[in-house]
Amino acid sequence: MKKGLVLILMLAVLAGGSLWAEQPKSPEPLMAPGDLALSVGLGYGFFWGAVDVSGGAEFILGKFVIADFLPLTYGAAVKASYYSWNAGFGSDYTDTYLGGGAFATLHLGFKDLDLPSGFYYLNNVDTYIGLGAGFFSYTYGWTGSRTTEFRIGLRTTGGASYFFTPNFALTTEYGYYGYYNTGLIGILFKL
Repeated sequence: MKKGLVLILMLAVLAGGSLWAEQPKSPEPLMAPGDLALSVGLGYGFFWGAVDVSGGAEFILGKFVIADFLPLTYGAAVKASYYSWNAGFGSDYTDTYLGGGAFATLHLGFKDLDLPSGFYYLNNVDTYIGLGAGFFSYTYGWTGSRTTEFRIGLRTTGGASYFFTPNFALTTEYGYYGYYNTGLIGILFKL
């Protein structure tokens, strides 16, 4: 009788432990479904070292996990870049550019992954790529002799963000909006 009671007690403890055991933690991405992010930055990499202004907004639509450990999220984004340069020195030559687009994006974050020691700083990094349709308008020349081009076509974007807090990141981005490539170094806020 004692052995039977001990056996029942042991089975109850084991069954109870497995019923209330913590389930394995699913990796949670830095950019999760429902997040709305706004970014703004100063651009680099266009003519003669001038600086452009870039910005955008993105909404994360969903998430999927590859092989039970690699979280990917996808979203929709709009991004734009404006640039203007004047030759100065008594010349009225100017370059003005406006480009933008709507993108489907895919994010890969390293948060909650089992990274080797020495790579924990990557837990705060989110990388992304985007593909979409966009436009550019480019005007250049002198007064009385300005040329304007406007085109619509396939556009790309990609970048990485380093999150200092769950809602604030330093971001760097590359974008091709048509006539030229743009990049930015800026900040990202999740609302």
